[in-house]
Amino acid sequence: MTFGLIGWLKSQHPEIDYEIPVWYPGKDQPDNREWLVTNGLGGFSMGTVSGANTRRYHSYLTAALTPPVSRRVILSRVEELITIDGVAYELASNYWASGVVSPTGFKRLDCFTTLPTPTWVFDVGGHYLIKRLCLAQGTNQLLLGYTFLADPDAQVNDVKLTTRFLVGFRDTNSTVKGASNDSYPQFVSANQSLVILNETGNRLCLTWNNGQYEPQKQWWWDFNWPEESARGEADGEDLFLVGSLTSALTAEKEVSVGASFEDIISGPDCHGAVNEIIKRQNKLIRRASLPRSGKTDALILACDQFFVPDAFDKKERKARRQDDANERLSIMSGYPWFNDSGRAALYSLPGLALTTRRFDDARAVLRTFAGRLRDGIVANRTIDPLSPFVAFVEPGLEYSSADVSLWYGHALYSYYRVTRDKELVVELLPVLLQTFQSYAAATVSGIAVDARDGLLRTGLADTELTWMDSTVEDIPITPRAGKAIEINALWYSFLETILYLAEEAGVALNIKDQVKKLADQARASLQKFWHADLNCLYDVIDRESFSRELGARSNGNDASLRPNQLIAVSMPFRAFTATQEKAILATVESALLTPVGVRTLAPDDSQYQGYYGCGFQHADRYHRDLSYHQGTAWTWLTGAYIEALVNVYGSTPETASRVKLLLQPLTAHLLEEGCLGSMSEIFDGSRPHLARGCPAQAAAVAAAMRWVGWQVRQ
Repeated sequence: MTFGLIGWLKSQHPEIDYEIPVWYPGKDQPDNREWLVTNGLGGFSMGTVSGANTRRYHSYLTAALTPPVSRRVILSRVEELITIDGVAYELASNYWASGVVSPTGFKRLDCFTTLPTPTWVFDVGGHYLIKRLCLAQGTNQLLLGYTFLADPDAQVNDVKLTTRFLVGFRDTNSTVKGASNDSYPQFVSANQSLVILNETGNRLCLTWNNGQYEPQKQWWWDFNWPEESARGEADGEDLFLVGSLTSALTAEKEVSVGASFEDIISGPDCHGAVNEIIKRQNKLIRRASLPRSGKTDALILACDQFFVPDAFDKKERKARRQDDANERLSIMSGYPWFNDSGRAALYSLPGLALTTRRFDDARAVLRTFAGRLRDGIVANRTIDPLSPFVAFVEPGLEYSSADVSLWYGHALYSYYRVTRDKELVVELLPVLLQTFQSYAAATVSGIAVDARDGLLRTGLADTELTWMDSTVEDIPITPRAGKAIEINALWYSFLETILYLAEEAGVALNIKDQVKKLADQARASLQKFWHADLNCLYDVIDRESFSRELGARSNGNDASLRPNQLIAVSMPFRAFTATQEKAILATVESALLTPVGVRTLAPDDSQYQGYYGCGFQHADRYHRDLSYHQGTAWTWLTGAYIEALVNVYGSTPETASRVKLLLQPLTAHLLEEGCLGSMSEIFDGSRPHLARGCPAQAAAVAAAMRWVGWQVRQ
């Protein structure tokens, strides 16, 4: 008989107002599906259902030292052993370099859920131990809670829980290799231990409400990360056992343990922390005002994980400034390894913020990226500072993209169409005008309007300025210098957006005629992309080959069948005829559409890579990057395809049925595989379409949220 986890959670927290998904792992091998919780500052906790760390990024507490970037692993693992009347049960699971899995606590795992927080139920000799984990929003504070429920038909006299704390302070992307002379000094008192993490004095603060703590000084050698091995990366580390806590367990009181970066948790209370999380979750779900279902609610909560503060906001950020109109927010591109990103924020805004009715947050994001404008270019990525421990060192910004500024126009248009907020349009329209003037005057290297046709030419010899920007040794894998279709579809829609928003907001433009003339010219010239023989669009025209030409090309045009042409059909302002748009969709459907995303290259292309990492079992970064845009199916592109579908065929019952079918595999993925409760960045382009890449990506979640919201509101 399995434990009634849903009933127990609702008895503890009657205010829960959503469905609780529960998974029942098998006993024959570890269940390595992942879970993720975030703290709103860029920090997170992440691991697997089985409890085994399978990535370098898995940890109980990772903090952003310069929120939301400069992430460091603060507490790597917490392992439990429960002793019932002298019989010991190990609950942890670990992979070791030897190939052994030990202990095998996963065999005692009865069930697991991610909501309201990650919760495990272990069957220990007919009794149950319930373990809960939560991150307090707006802080770098982790709470763990342990509840023991004895078999009512059995006599239990003495139950003790031993909790071990393992540390490996490091950057999230690095590894720790122990040495016999290395240690983490600590200062222990009655109910707390302060563990010194580095020479600058940063500390891990451990506290508890019940138990006796014993300091330890022991390296545990040769942990193994199977997922890193599969990615061709360094796949192991050593961790330092700093101490163990032994607590008496009773049914009357939950044992709570706190772990935090720098700030001590006084009187840790996991139950109370869970209550606060539930209040927040209920508020987010109710504010979205969507018809209720388990998958819809899960998507709403998944959206929340990506909102983070602006790294350049100088005000104190220990929590959200809910009533501050000047608060700045950004969007994390994905967990666990991506920083916040302009492209992710602006493309994802409709799904993450508008569908969920987070209008204040949408304004905050738009204002953040307005402040990241330089020479008409909106920054794409935030770069970690050289050292977060040195005072006054800020993160950097990367400006090597042509499309992010154009996506800004699309995001502002989408925001206005939902909110009709003319004041914000008046405030932010100058961002669009600066981009227009910069692009039209060719003031940024590699980005210029061709005066002959009004189209936008982008690209440099060593820098790819489109979203297909993976490189190896600074050489673009998918060189697209010239006039790329999605850049120019965005460009034309951007020009029309300027005219539309200016008229709506009553702003007199002294360059209106110039914008209108260029828009008309670009609209007509976009027909140059039409490939009559293939009934679709060239990916790039008027290519610039620089020192080399890759693949079969004709007349300087790239006829590779790629999904970028979907942007030309998914924009609010479009340049192609209805007949052409239907043909484009038909071509994409036949060659690129998969159940879980849209392929980045047609399978019959000689450069097609159907499997991420080019099919290698231990693909290194070169082979991962080589295949990244050469056949892998991207989840967010399903959203672009659906947008195009609705544009071409309208919001009819037939279209709604088609959208429902398209969303079914993605919403199934949300709660069945990968990172439970989130969505993967990419999938293999070839069957069986395994999930790959970043396990929790903003653009993927946003695309699903956008169209689930559209579907249920039809």
